Amino acid sequence: MTVATTALEIAGLTDSGRLREMNEDHWAHQTLPTGELVMVADGMGGHRTGEIASSLATEALLSSLKELPGLPPEALPRAMQRSNFAVYQQSARRAESRGMGTTMTAVIVDGNAAVIGHVGDSRAYLVRDGVITQLTRDHSWVAEKVRQGLITELEAREHKWRNVITNALGSRPQLRLDLFGVDLRDGDLILLCSDGLSNMLPDDRLLEIINHDAAAPLQATAQKLVDEANEAGGPDNISVVLVRVHRAVPRRAPYRLPSLGRDPAPAVGDVPLDPKSTYVLEPVEETTAAPRRNQTWLLVVLLVLYVVLVGLLLNLRR
Repeated sequence: MTVATTALEIAGLTDSGRLREMNEDHWAHQTLPTGELVMVADGMGGHRTGEIASSLATEALLSSLKELPGLPPEALPRAMQRSNFAVYQQSARRAESRGMGTTMTAVIVDGNAAVIGHVGDSRAYLVRDGVITQLTRDHSWVAEKVRQGLITELEAREHKWRNVITNALGSRPQLRLDLFGVDLRDGDLILLCSDGLSNMLPDDRLLEIINHDAAAPLQATAQKLVDEANEAGGPDNISVVLVRVHRAVPRRAPYRLPSLGRDPAPAVGDVPLDPKSTYVLEPVEETTAAPRRNQTWLLVVLLVLYVVLVGLLLNLRR
């Protein structure tokens, strides 16, 4: 008996860029019993902690997916949670690692389906029938403002706070991620990239490069994308992963693809004063906001009682 499998072409490349001495990005490809995994991670933090975070997260994800049973919609978020906790533990264990974290965009291609787990501002795109579509939504300060209609996409690209991340892997013990699926067709192409690419090249230029020579090897296309990002200035590390679906067949087992729900990135307020580095903003949880409001009212009541008491004492003295 012959079992048909989805025919894929996969290529990946990472580059430190023109201004960074160290490359804090990682990408990976791994064959799983349930399909093909591809991922990118963009680490953040000073003193090499960004490189450590993305490397540790990648290793933990790959090892976890080898051990965890279950279909992609079950195994991928569990593996990403393990990856998250590995980075969080490392950050808590060593003082020099405090505050480190990483983005992660991971895709398992299982037959005619892609299951995507996403945290941060790395991106997944789908190129289909000559159209490029951003599948993931950035968990960043500027992206939140764009979704609120307060700034435009062009303003976000040039904003001094474009590196402020509102959700990152390893920043807290419990992971918050987007998990969703996409049905695939013959001829589809998936692009994963760090913001070193997406910040330098607009979507229409990405599409032009990808479609320029459809017969060219994907590795050459990945190199062209990286080269153009560097020619545009290359201020950040650049990672690219390309997956071309030559033939899509039904997935190994029937299951319902998860859909993209509410954005886990919290509403954000002010940002750090120094916009040069990448930051993770810790959200104010609703469970802590209510006690703070109660404390404010309590202080007001005590102040009023104090004023009344002082007034009574002054009247008694008269």
